[in-house]
Amino acid sequence: MCKIADSSRDGYYKWLNRKPSQYHNEQAELLEAIVELEEEHNWTLGYLAMTTQLSFENRLSFTAGLKRITNCMRKHGIRANIRKKKRNRIQRHEEYINDNLLQGQFDRETKNEVWVTDTTEVAYGEHTLHKVRVHVILDLYGRYALSYNISDTETSSAVIETFNRAFTVEPDAQPMIHTDRGSAYCSSMFNDYLASKNCIHSMSHPGHPWENSPIERWWNDFKLIWINKHPRPKTLAELEQLVKGAIEYFNTKRAYTSKNGLTAEQFRNQAA
Repeated sequence: MCKIADSSRDGYYKWLNRKPSQYHNEQAELLEAIVELEEEHNWTLGYLAMTTQLSFENRLSFTAGLKRITNCMRKHGIRANIRKKKRNRIQRHEEYINDNLLQGQFDRETKNEVWVTDTTEVAYGEHTLHKVRVHVILDLYGRYALSYNISDTETSSAVIETFNRAFTVEPDAQPMIHTDRGSAYCSSMFNDYLASKNCIHSMSHPGHPWENSPIERWWNDFKLIWINKHPRPKTLAELEQLVKGAIEYFNTKRAYTSKNGLTAEQFRNQAA
């Protein structure tokens, strides 16, 4: 056999008894950690998110950078299974100059400076489809979800209940509140409530969702990374648990490069 292979007997036995290299062992460890994390996060981690999450959870016994992790994922055909959001690439122009007090200043220095809120529609039901509204309030510092609420429709009462829950978490806060111009946010009932809390109200201009882009991005992740990766809830109680799980996941389990590799909760607690 050695003659056919044009190899010496000594060389053959060295090859036969050769142990895996350190690099080979590290690659096997890396691949195992990547697959485990993708399964835990419903195959929603791209190259950068995977790099951040591996570092955050200390899954590796060695240091691996973005390039090495990207190459490993590409080699084994691992990619995030997320439908990309369609974007309008047409250049947008400012149409109004009033009422938007926030003016796109989304990066804040400390917590409770600015809260943003919005509502989106979600569905549940096994045989009959039911639709409800989910309300969420984010603190712009760390994009931390302070509270949520589920209601049949978008009403002033439902919005105020969401804020009551947020003020239970932060009773001394007097943040600027930024919303769109939905009917509930324009109501005298809601604005009187904000005045009673000594909060200034900033509003996006009509047809300008990018003026509240942090909450729009949060909804995008909420639906693509969480809701679409779980079976549709059969009951309202199941939907409540699903939304509660999403809040916990995005607040305490998902690490972000934009937050220095921390979760939203850890980043926000830095300001405590």
